[in-house]
Amino acid sequence: MTANMTQSVNDQSKLIIELSIDAFGLVKRKETELNRRDTLEGTLLLQLYPGIKVARVSVPTELDAYEQSLVEGAMANLVYQKVQYKLAGASGAAKDGRFYFVDAGHAKDIAERFQHWPEAAMVYFSILISDCKTMIEEPNVTVLVVKDHVLGTNDCRGWLRESLYRKLQLPQDRFVQFRLAFDAREPKQAKGAVKAMSDRVADRLGVDIILPESSCKPELKGSGRFIPQAKTTGRLVQGPVILGYKQCSRKTVYGSSYTLVENASEEALRTEIIPPTIEEVRQVRRAWEDGDYSALLKLLGRNEDEEVGFDDSFDTESFDDTQTKASQEGVDPSEAVLLADTRGSAIRIPFVANQLNRKLARWAFRAMTGGTLRLPAFALVDDGVLIEHAGKIYSASDWIPKDSAVTSLTSEQSLCVRYPIRMQEDLLPVRHLPDDELVPLLTSALGRSDLSEGAIRHILRTQLRMNGTYIIHSETAAKNGGDFDFDTICTIPSDRFPKFVEGRIAYGEHFTNPEKTKTKARSQWWNVHLVAMKARGNKIGSITDLKTSCVAAGRIDLAYQLVIQLQNALDSLKHKVSVNEEVISDIRKQVTPAPWLRYKRERRMTDMPMHLEVAGTDKVGRMYNVVRKELGDLEQEKGTMEDFRGLFTGHKVSKEMFKECELVNNIFGTVASGIAEREERLRLELNNAQAFYEAVYQGQDKEVRKTARVTRNKAQAAVWESEQEAKKQFRSLNLFMHFWAEGKQDNRAAWAQAMAHVVTNGKGTGAALFHTFPQEIVDAFAEETGGESVPVRKPKTIDGYVEFDEEQRAYLVEIIPNPGFEDTKKEIFLFQYTGNRQLVFEDTRISAYQPNPS
Repeated sequence: MTANMTQSVNDQSKLIIELSIDAFGLVKRKETELNRRDTLEGTLLLQLYPGIKVARVSVPTELDAYEQSLVEGAMANLVYQKVQYKLAGASGAAKDGRFYFVDAGHAKDIAERFQHWPEAAMVYFSILISDCKTMIEEPNVTVLVVKDHVLGTNDCRGWLRESLYRKLQLPQDRFVQFRLAFDAREPKQAKGAVKAMSDRVADRLGVDIILPESSCKPELKGSGRFIPQAKTTGRLVQGPVILGYKQCSRKTVYGSSYTLVENASEEALRTEIIPPTIEEVRQVRRAWEDGDYSALLKLLGRNEDEEVGFDDSFDTESFDDTQTKASQEGVDPSEAVLLADTRGSAIRIPFVANQLNRKLARWAFRAMTGGTLRLPAFALVDDGVLIEHAGKIYSASDWIPKDSAVTSLTSEQSLCVRYPIRMQEDLLPVRHLPDDELVPLLTSALGRSDLSEGAIRHILRTQLRMNGTYIIHSETAAKNGGDFDFDTICTIPSDRFPKFVEGRIAYGEHFTNPEKTKTKARSQWWNVHLVAMKARGNKIGSITDLKTSCVAAGRIDLAYQLVIQLQNALDSLKHKVSVNEEVISDIRKQVTPAPWLRYKRERRMTDMPMHLEVAGTDKVGRMYNVVRKELGDLEQEKGTMEDFRGLFTGHKVSKEMFKECELVNNIFGTVASGIAEREERLRLELNNAQAFYEAVYQGQDKEVRKTARVTRNKAQAAVWESEQEAKKQFRSLNLFMHFWAEGKQDNRAAWAQAMAHVVTNGKGTGAALFHTFPQEIVDAFAEETGGESVPVRKPKTIDGYVEFDEEQRAYLVEIIPNPGFEDTKKEIFLFQYTGNRQLVFEDTRISAYQPNPS
């Protein structure tokens, strides 16, 4: 969402250029990803430094020592288009080898903002680059920074004057995640979340924003002074601020996952997880067999407004990994045609069958290993209150009992679940406080028993029972790694899952992660490139799956060892800790991977075995076998595109139109085939590398084991990078098809018929037709079968076109009006056509076919 900006900036300077450095240290321009935020719009960085130039640079995640030295050298001397760039920091995508560079003219300012502290820049640069939904710049704001818990603050949670809430167009009963830049003399930034404080409180204290020290990143230097009006020690800063909000609290729903199910009791698994999952599986089977695709797609998640809790979804900073969704108006083409077809024949179109099979496979794996639970989810919030009463300020922090929660749930108890789940002890059992217990605790904490009913209602609405929040004590939150900077959690309510909750309470506490005093890592700024390289590589997923295999094998002792390593992986960039690879390696030798894990990314349900040999201790594996048997085979025999040739008739098609459609279809096929061939080759290399590693990893030769591991890891990284590249390339290709077809508004029905006849002549899946004339396909099925035409969702595009250069490279072109400056022509490389047909148009605005004016 575009922020409310207050400065006029040349649009060209807002663009983030994409660069990559390969293993040989060579720098090249990277294809900008489509449908991804590629400008500085809505960021603190642009507001602070209007003319700044930013590059997002990708480096390989797997390198040997020599290759790493080449890459570090290239990072230190990065020049592109005569601009020298310096490494400035990173976001959550550092683990994938993506970092931010800024032009040399601004590099010093950025380094000073982060106290010339490389680790801080790697972790907290995301504050400046985060995309805020709304942003305001205020010329004269007073910010008070106090120690955590003072004036009702808590870990990363502060207060925002209610009038600033209104300026951000936010209701006061919402918990709000923010980003802030303040203090013009010694520039600072802060992150976290806020509650609303009344203007009466703010006026009495003489402040507009109250922050805990934990919100300021990096931590502030020196000590504060006594602030008379606040009657506390702190730091008072007055001047201009830039404030943005990222999101506000709302009640949502999480899906379950195998890391949750593995921690359920046997009785909960048998009575509360498997039965509703089987019931939903039967609904899916019934809808499939009846051809009720509306019900089927709803069950598979077409319209579900839920956030499924997976093991890699906890990182709220990983905005680099998110893609801007297409417009939500309309339905995906492959789903729309199923909904329009009353005879059930559209499912035999290869493209439609493939799309539905992929959707079904994703749903099936989740159902078989995590169940189909829908769990209430909330923003995690503290119990801090701050009020004005009879001319005095009263506050309290961490005053509710540690075993309790304030929530809108109507059950007596719940388990508080935060991802990633490290162990069963991370499922925190708490009882829910009703108002008749909460209110006396509140008045006691404030030391005021004379609060009016109206004052209490206001406190409950705006500070304790806010929309979409779940309030617990900070020490309770810390048990599973939570704080209050807008962590999101899901819950297991006792009224729906009594056995799950009872089983967790009965399990007790068998393990406590030994909390040693962790020293924060702090390197010299000249080692910023080395720090960046150490930030690469995400071991969290692999450790989590190894832990799951330990639990499945009944080796809880080994799983607890991995809890420590998982926490080290989470803390490695901020603190002087690292994953002990010897511990990981030793455990891998003792535990066989859970057999069902290998099917996590299958694209067809039929590739998931009907039965797996699993250990008696493998709860998830046993559930897989039960649910998989119930699901059975949902395979539809595919037809050929020729079977659907007669759908499009009755329009006059010229030879030139037909030839142009043949060319576009050939472009699609050539590029798509190239992507598929590359993926197949890299997967073969990975399989060979994996086989070699498995053959030698228990051998005595340490060097051979190391070489095999590095080779396997490089192959894995290559496959992962290729998959990401493939997604991007297919988006680029599909966008070209869309723009080409959008240029065929005149005589469009004839163009659709021409493309249909070209596609049905071949042996493809029909993808080219669906990416050019999807609405026409849906309308044809609705007309032929008496169904209802469903509006097709179009891809999110720009006002532009696609053009080819002399080397048959396709570029997406957008002309950006820029009052007061020369218009910006933004070009994004899409693909290069290497087929044997001659291009008959230079861009998608011009057709080779020119209708006869007579």
